[in-house]
Amino acid sequence: MMKLNSNLPRSHYGLFALGFRPLFLLAGLSGFGLILAWLLYQHHGVIFAGLSYYTPNLWHAHEMVFGYTMAVIGGFLLTAIGNWTRRPASTPVTLAALSFVWLMGRVVAFIPGLPGWLVAVIDSLFLVMLLIMIAIPLIQAGNKRNYFMIALVSLFAFINVTAHVAILSGEFAWARALTNFVFYWVLLLIIVMAGRVFPMFSQNGVPERYVAKSYKSIELLIPPAMVAWIFALSLAPQLPWLWGSLTILNVVIHSIRLFGWYNKQIWRKPLVWVLHVGYAMLIIGFILMFAMIFKPGIYYLALHVLTIGCLGIITLGMMTRVSYGHTGRNLHKPPKLLGPIFVLLVLAVIVRSLLPILGVLSHFNGMLLSGGLWALAFLLFTIRYLPVWFKPRVDGQPG
Repeated sequence: MMKLNSNLPRSHYGLFALGFRPLFLLAGLSGFGLILAWLLYQHHGVIFAGLSYYTPNLWHAHEMVFGYTMAVIGGFLLTAIGNWTRRPASTPVTLAALSFVWLMGRVVAFIPGLPGWLVAVIDSLFLVMLLIMIAIPLIQAGNKRNYFMIALVSLFAFINVTAHVAILSGEFAWARALTNFVFYWVLLLIIVMAGRVFPMFSQNGVPERYVAKSYKSIELLIPPAMVAWIFALSLAPQLPWLWGSLTILNVVIHSIRLFGWYNKQIWRKPLVWVLHVGYAMLIIGFILMFAMIFKPGIYYLALHVLTIGCLGIITLGMMTRVSYGHTGRNLHKPPKLLGPIFVLLVLAVIVRSLLPILGVLSHFNGMLLSGGLWALAFLLFTIRYLPVWFKPRVDGQPG
């Protein structure tokens, strides 16, 4: 992991020293708490008794995308920009304010008597603040390679506002469609960043270094193929020949990409194999999306391979790596608990989607069991990493 520039702010306390610390903490807490709340609702239904702004299903989707996922993205970007630009993207004060706004966005819908427009404004503030915080250092440094991050966060912020407008208009199905649309763009972000760092993490993270292969033609094809798939699936779902063809294209090119990165040594290093398994879930998710042509009812099972399997596994894998590396710790000696934590998420995908597809487990029981495995994984992760986030770097460097 790169060391941060000495111009970045030093702190005698750890939590607000750098973006990943508070936001990964919030992501860990929400990864546990949001799913626990969802499970309690599925069992008893009373936890959402005071929730009038969202429908329960929309709340679940919105919070996992605009709550959990955006906390992870924010923590990653505010940390990475320091390396990309050699300029700080945040201060302890701005990080504390951003974290508070994120928290308010999670609880505001449950506060009785608040008008809907105020709920929408408060929830929308986080991405607007994050956009400003990342845009300033990127533009000041002229870091054009990463300007697309500004565009993506702008898109996320705009669609979140648009989804709230839909909710205020009573168009809950439209708000859900917009939330899914954002999730597909999050997958694109994961795919782009994976191409940048997974080969390096793979070849440097195993006992005997190897060369992870990348193919220029594949790398050039991946972004437009993914963008075309997003628009085809979102805007023309009635044309399965179109989005189905693009789905198969994505299966092929991502399989070639992952095969080029692979080496059997990865299975000896949890911080490496977790990234490969998460990327494999992307491919499996695409395959199941294609299968919707013949069995449309499996959409949500396929979707959860992408959400739990790809998004969940990769974001957890990256949070464990970034948190350890950016606090000066040895990435070759990570916590022993990580392997079991990652296995819990893999099991969560299997019981949520794959076993129900095979008819081995009911959809409802798969959801409950998967949610429990996910919640346990994030609870263990959060508890284990609390001292990592709260304490200063072990090497005395800033960050």
